[in-house]
Amino acid sequence: MGVSGGIDSLALVFLLQKYKEIYHQIWEIKACHIDTGFPGWDPSVLAEFLKVRGIECIAVKTSIYRKIRSVDDKCFSCSRYRRRKIVEIAEELNISNIALAHHQEDAVETILLNMFYAGRTSTLLPRQAIVHGRFAFVRPLYYLNKTIILKIAQAFGLKGYKNVCPFYKDSRRELIRNLLERVKKNNPDVYSNIFHSIFNIKKQYMPS
Repeated sequence: MGVSGGIDSLALVFLLQKYKEIYHQIWEIKACHIDTGFPGWDPSVLAEFLKVRGIECIAVKTSIYRKIRSVDDKCFSCSRYRRRKIVEIAEELNISNIALAHHQEDAVETILLNMFYAGRTSTLLPRQAIVHGRFAFVRPLYYLNKTIILKIAQAFGLKGYKNVCPFYKDSRRELIRNLLERVKKNNPDVYSNIFHSIFNIKKQYMPS
């Protein structure tokens, strides 16, 4: 599974590990961290944190930081490069299911990103087959919101590592997130409403 070091991915890896222990699953969980090369980040800290807790972590060094500095949509490009690399690692290890820690808010932000900037209505899927079905991105936290995930992390005594991306404050996703947070002040249910609307499309009121 992909582990960035953020609170969401840490909560997911510990949740999967605990589920495996309780229900005696035969899963082999491997954490994979794609080191983007952002200044101020030492991936060995994350790898050691997981190792002492019995979780194998593969840290893969890349030149993503250098590659995205000159592109416009840095967030999209970074995400694409990281996904490509993690699929390559899965291929090497003969792994077919790649778990990612995207959750309800991520799905909401993604559908708005695609509407605002790509002119299409699409978002993340709970399970997404890729490379002609050879691999699948699975998102176990998909139906959970951030509040629940933070409670899970708290139960495990986890604290996420600081986001060291030098570009995130200027990203399109951050713009969407700030917009939703402003709306949330007057409408606390804005995230959940948009999320539920993904499953509640009234086709009779949509052009064909």
